[in-house]
Amino acid sequence: MLARAALIGACLAMTEGFSPSFTTGRTLGLRAGARAHAQGVQIARCQQKREAGESVAEYENRLESFRRTATAAVPSGLLLSQLAFPFQEAAAKGAEYGLLEGKAVALIHPAIMIALYGFTLFTGYQGLMWRKIRELGDEMKPLQDEARKLKAEIESLTAAEKPTSSVESKLKSVEKELETMTEERKKLLAGGYRDKHFALASLLLASGVTFSIEGCFDTYFRTGKLFPGPHLFAGAGITVLWAIAASLVPEMQKGNQNARSMHIGINAIILGLFTWQIPTGWKILDNVLNKVPWVPVPPPV
Repeated sequence: MLARAALIGACLAMTEGFSPSFTTGRTLGLRAGARAHAQGVQIARCQQKREAGESVAEYENRLESFRRTATAAVPSGLLLSQLAFPFQEAAAKGAEYGLLEGKAVALIHPAIMIALYGFTLFTGYQGLMWRKIRELGDEMKPLQDEARKLKAEIESLTAAEKPTSSVESKLKSVEKELETMTEERKKLLAGGYRDKHFALASLLLASGVTFSIEGCFDTYFRTGKLFPGPHLFAGAGITVLWAIAASLVPEMQKGNQNARSMHIGINAIILGLFTWQIPTGWKILDNVLNKVPWVPVPPPV
């Protein structure tokens, strides 16, 4: 009721000079009817201040003008109060955080985390494909060195007028293998896995950290506390591991193989914890769907 009266007061405050000390007593409730409307207008009217240099007649005329304007505004305020009533009630707790305690907000965390689970798999795939490109390049280097040596040996044998057929056969075999690997590497490079992995991993880091913390806030808004347990601890662990995995990127870019191996290992652990969270997360989602209202209503006083 007080919230509705406040909306009426907001309508009354539309004229210049209205004092911010407007009081919303229970006599302005809807059940007071027309008498409350008149009383509310009268309260606001009495709080109009007389300006310096303003004559008594001018002051009275301004008060009368305000009375007519405020009286006309009251029905609009009442209509707005009815439209906003569910949201006002949701902000009163029990529901002291309003719609932040409702089902719509509670579903944000599980929806985002389901998406991020798939996102984690796809980002990991992109990273592994980029690793495969690097490994192909590393595997080609010894073959390229061998091909150069064989060519040099053929030139040496030719100059000495010795047979080169056996060496040429080896060279053809090496060159064929190099050609196959080069074609495969070109196809993989065309996929743009490196850039895709960097972009997706950055988005995963930002979204994951944001919505893992959002999940804690959502639980607190609805219950007033957090619940230590497997889901919370695993989520906290994943958030920390995301940060550690990202911190290894500078060393990885310098070619540090240990950093690259640690990065892959940490993300494998993240995927494992993420998968392990699914059953506990599903139970929490089931509770949200069955027990959390769309618009929280405070308990009766």
